[in-house]
Amino acid sequence: MAHKLMNDNAMFYVGQTPWHGLGEKLEIAPNTEEALKLAKLDWQVYKDETHVNVPMKRIAEFPKAKYLSFMNATQTSVGTKHCCTYRIDQSKKGSEKVIVLGHVSKRYEVLQNHDAFQPFDEVLLDHGYTYETAGAVCNGEKIWILAKAPDSLKVGNDQIDQYVLLFNSHNGSSGVTMKPTIVRVVCNNTLEFSLGDSCPKISLRHTVGVKDRLDQMTNALKSVEGDIGKAIEVMHRLMEVEIHSETLDKYLETTFPSLVYRDNQKISPLTGRKIPDFATPQYKLLINNFYNGKGNHGTTLWDAYNAVTEYVDHQKTYSNPIKSIGFGWGKTTKERAFKVARDFANA
Repeated sequence: MAHKLMNDNAMFYVGQTPWHGLGEKLEIAPNTEEALKLAKLDWQVYKDETHVNVPMKRIAEFPKAKYLSFMNATQTSVGTKHCCTYRIDQSKKGSEKVIVLGHVSKRYEVLQNHDAFQPFDEVLLDHGYTYETAGAVCNGEKIWILAKAPDSLKVGNDQIDQYVLLFNSHNGSSGVTMKPTIVRVVCNNTLEFSLGDSCPKISLRHTVGVKDRLDQMTNALKSVEGDIGKAIEVMHRLMEVEIHSETLDKYLETTFPSLVYRDNQKISPLTGRKIPDFATPQYKLLINNFYNGKGNHGTTLWDAYNAVTEYVDHQKTYSNPIKSIGFGWGKTTKERAFKVARDFANA
């Protein structure tokens, strides 16, 4: 299950079919209640203290524990002062199974899935946004919601669709985060960007009052459209900057430092065999994307940047693509590629 979607199909989508072909396709965008059910996110998360079950024979190894010998129990439970989050999954046959999502501190506060939809339900839908997709990864440790803006923008001949993404973890690995993202429609590349202190990403920690702080997130949505506009301005600038092979190599090597070592032949001191050269095939893919990638013309920084996003979103092999592209290495790489391109354009 390389896609790592919960239950193999715990998501819906509107429009183009995802690369994995899973989930339920909708012709009309759903409302919030429908989105929760279609994405199979209509479950509760619970938090309780964890305990260690210590066998009595282990306790009996210590002389001072002999007073416990009168107990008939075979083990004793000791609290850890930590907690775990979990959900209860009901199978089609009616049986129930407890699924542990993560280990967290006592200060951790659960934000239920239905509460995560609040900013969309109360603000964005009223401003013309529509749910594009939502779902869960693995056993439900992470969930995401993506809403599409009513208007598209243009960068040259490329159509750029605007979205707002919210993702949340139930295992303590991240807070509740909402951020704008955009998609270059010609090849469905997700374009990540970072705008320093002006970036409108909003993150809330899972501490007491996280649900109340959703109101702050809702108010902050008003700034999203303006900041996406700033990113579009940078993209127009990238289209104006023509580059040649030497500059292209420098851009790619800055984005992927390992490319500096392409074509190097190294011998393993243990086996005496050549160490595989992974950098050269990656470099060749990126160069081909620059000249021949979807929607590219092989002339500008915009083409170079999209060569990277096409590689990250469509060509690199992942053990967990959705998690990496949306939340991990892929996301970080696309953000770095945008920063490097912006710096090159301003040089």
